[in-house]
Amino acid sequence: MIQAVDIFWTFQGEGFNSGERALFVRLPFCNLKCSWCDTEFNKFNNYSDEEFLGLALSEKSRFAVITGGEPTMSKNFKPVYDLLKSKDFKIAVESNGTFPIPVGDYYLTVSPKREQDVPYYIHDSAFIGASEFKYVVDDDFDFNVLNRHKSNEQKLYLSPEFNDITKNLEKIFNYIKENPQWKISLQTHKWMNIK
Repeated sequence: MIQAVDIFWTFQGEGFNSGERALFVRLPFCNLKCSWCDTEFNKFNNYSDEEFLGLALSEKSRFAVITGGEPTMSKNFKPVYDLLKSKDFKIAVESNGTFPIPVGDYYLTVSPKREQDVPYYIHDSAFIGASEFKYVVDDDFDFNVLNRHKSNEQKLYLSPEFNDITKNLEKIFNYIKENPQWKISLQTHKWMNIK
């Protein structure tokens, strides 16, 4: 039995895989409480393996995003990952980076958050294993936290918090002018008014 907040087909709206048709699997529970989070992660539905695969195989795309809540703290991560891999899905995982990263073959987005005891903390395995880092820039964002990213091996994105997008974009524009290794990642799914 798989517990998931939601399972749905949409388009990946952010980061390197933006624009890809994707099965989103939102796993329950999170260790953080971000004020602008768009997920009800403490409510979930139960799916049998057959129901899950029925949804997963209902379209031709074989790209899935496992997200949350925080998927790496979920007991459902491995069963979901294994089922998707058994059907040759390419998998992306979106994590806040605070837990050890499960072993697997997937594209890892780490999006560190301020709302924790050590703001923007990243577990060592997440820092090393990330394919990309994505920071949400809001009113209180401290750009100094980005100084720790020296490697050219990982993709680096700044995403404006959507509720005050004009102001947040201006801050990002000014930062990227001086730090061109960073790129803008817009939440295009919100612009398209889709999940």
